Amino acid sequence: MAIRKPRLLFQATINRRLYFRRFVWSLLASVAALAAFFILDSPAGRSVADAQLGNIGRIVSLVGALLFGLRALVNLWYGLRRQTENLRFYDRGFIWRRGQAEHKYKWSHLNSYRERGGGVYLGKRPLVQWGGCRFAMLDKRVFAVTGKYGNLREFKQVVRRYPAHVTGIRMGQALRKEEPVRLHPRLTVWPGGIEVGKHEVPWSEVEVSLKRGRLVIFQKNAKGQFKPLKSYRASRVDNVGGFLEVARATIPTHQRSRFSQRDS
Repeated sequence: MAIRKPRLLFQATINRRLYFRRFVWSLLASVAALAAFFILDSPAGRSVADAQLGNIGRIVSLVGALLFGLRALVNLWYGLRRQTENLRFYDRGFIWRRGQAEHKYKWSHLNSYRERGGGVYLGKRPLVQWGGCRFAMLDKRVFAVTGKYGNLREFKQVVRRYPAHVTGIRMGQALRKEEPVRLHPRLTVWPGGIEVGKHEVPWSEVEVSLKRGRLVIFQKNAKGQFKPLKSYRASRVDNVGGFLEVARATIPTHQRSRFSQRDS
């Protein structure tokens, strides 16, 4: 039986030399635009061109020189600050090369995963992105995929289920050993339920949901209705996907009457 090759989910490359190349070309363009400004501002320039068109040309040249100059500075900054990197994420783990160093991990080596930030998109194209996806490994190394590597929305969609699966398994194993799992300073999962701040809510009274980037914890009241107890920004909670997998597997076991009615 042939061994299936890992399936590539996402890849990105940052080439430091590319930033220096862009710096040189942007600098040359800025110098050329500045030269055009002085030519049009000279008597020779005015004798050839109409005065009004000459004024417009000088404004365009000056704006071009400033824009290309700014682009040159940005690329120089990136070239000096960033390393050459190559990252590839697979369904079995990821490989991250930084300079001469290479890091290889299976998903089982992941300790915690957190998604932060967002973006503004035009169709599938990101216009502005902020934040990123943080991977903290069992060996204490931390990797962050940010907007500089590509489309964060697409990255989250194709990758997030793998951290959710492995952290959910590890969380379930800890709970079976009667060990608590802390996801947030005010959110801890226990074998018998969830500790929300100073409130201890048994699994028989819990419901959870993830809506618009917020993790919401509900508690059942005396009338049997689930009311919001606390909500957290998902970007501040570790292993949200793994927690949801555990909660969705555990809650039906402790609320059999509710789910049997739903299935009937």
